[in-house]
Amino acid sequence: MVALLQADAKLPRAERRALGDFDTPRIERHVGVWKPGPGLCFADVLVIEEGKLAGWPPRVETFSFKSRDLSRLNGKALEAQMIEDAREALRKYGEVLDIRRDSLQPLLRQGSEVPVSRVRLIYEGGDLKPTNTNYLDAAVKKVHEKVPGVEVLIQ
Repeated sequence: MVALLQADAKLPRAERRALGDFDTPRIERHVGVWKPGPGLCFADVLVIEEGKLAGWPPRVETFSFKSRDLSRLNGKALEAQMIEDAREALRKYGEVLDIRRDSLQPLLRQGSEVPVSRVRLIYEGGDLKPTNTNYLDAAVKKVHEKVPGVEVLIQ
């Protein structure tokens, strides 16, 4: 996934699939972030805008990767698992984060606390993906209704 994001970042902005909202995305792995409640957590991937926007905090998005066997879950059980995963991703990596990585501090023009524009929860696909696409589509729709601010994708 990280390699796909890095390749996406190299494309012209109009051609990007995942990072089109960024002018100059910087992709960082396993970034320590602090929030009251969960405390210190490590985002699988944090993308931060390297471009300069005077007076504004930098654009930040987080990615959480799950390798969870969803193939045996159907209906309400699938929805419940995905909603719980999305709530956890939002609780740990969404809203406002205090970024702890020293090398990112120069990009944080207004201190180390930054708002997160979007949290993406990405499940591993293949054999781990539910076989019934109707259940999967319904579960993803339910997550987007119940946990705004988290985008769910299956690879």
